[in-house]
Amino acid sequence: MKLKDIAAKANVSISTVSRIINNQGNFSEDTRRKVMDIAKEYLKPGVMPAKIAGLSYTIAVFVPEVHDFVDNDPASSADLSHLKEEFESHGHRFLLATHSCGTQTSGSAYRLLSDNKIDAAIVFDPFVEDKLVDELVSRGIPYLVTNGRRYDRVQNYIDYDNRKGAYEVIQYLYRLGHRTIGLIAGPEDHLVSLNRLDGCKDAFRDLGLAWNNRHVRSGAFDPSHGYQAAKQLIGQRSGITALFAFNDMMAFGAMKALAELELKIPKDISLIGFDDLKLSEYMMPPLTTVRRFRYDISGLIVTMLTELITNKTISEVNISLKTELIERESCAPVSVNG
Repeated sequence: MKLKDIAAKANVSISTVSRIINNQGNFSEDTRRKVMDIAKEYLKPGVMPAKIAGLSYTIAVFVPEVHDFVDNDPASSADLSHLKEEFESHGHRFLLATHSCGTQTSGSAYRLLSDNKIDAAIVFDPFVEDKLVDELVSRGIPYLVTNGRRYDRVQNYIDYDNRKGAYEVIQYLYRLGHRTIGLIAGPEDHLVSLNRLDGCKDAFRDLGLAWNNRHVRSGAFDPSHGYQAAKQLIGQRSGITALFAFNDMMAFGAMKALAELELKIPKDISLIGFDDLKLSEYMMPPLTTVRRFRYDISGLIVTMLTELITNKTISEVNISLKTELIERESCAPVSVNG
């Protein structure tokens, strides 16, 4: 049985059946019950309503290889978990595969593409020179990019405005009187880190601050990099009065380094992170950071990706979600520092 058959038996439109089966829209309880009762007559035990309606898709989520999201980047791990839950709640199959920056065709990502086993794809945390999007386009596979995107070319994306979020961090520190700011960046080949770095550069330019590459340390999104980077930046004795870590985990590592250097936060140096992990408000002192509204993005991605699969009227998707600076106690005016 297909959507049109259920619609005919229930005496409603096909779009009404689709939305009720996928738990979307507002309908009377009578209409909802009538549609679901008809659909469930034809269900096998354990099969979701979306399956018989022909609305079940196989979605591949491609993540960078050698990236330990669970231990080192819990914000990204949470994003992936929410995506999985959202897709599976709609009856779709969720596949996780890895890919590398180059043009290698031997990885799990390209095996999935070659075997024609997926209906659509999400490129999560893409590389700066990522070839996977080009491959998806050439094969005609609907896709979305998230957790890092290109600003210089057309791509389908739903992402937080990482560039603007970082821009606002520098503006905030500038208002506090900071003029020499150290940046603890993520991996140089990951777009999400480049987006945040570009946001910093935009702010430095607009504020008339001199850019100094010696005040930037790039590395993995993990506490150990934050720890090492903070020690290196402060060890330069370059007059840095504030550190901006591109995620909270690196900020936690920086906190340990600053404690070992006997520098008090924020009296001696201000510190700010990105992601607003739950642990951040319980640090000593509570960490000023940038919040991403993770609960919004998964539903948007599922909705828009299924639209790209089924609706020929959509040619591209460009959705940028807001971030919010969360002020806590790890930042202070320069007049207090020192």
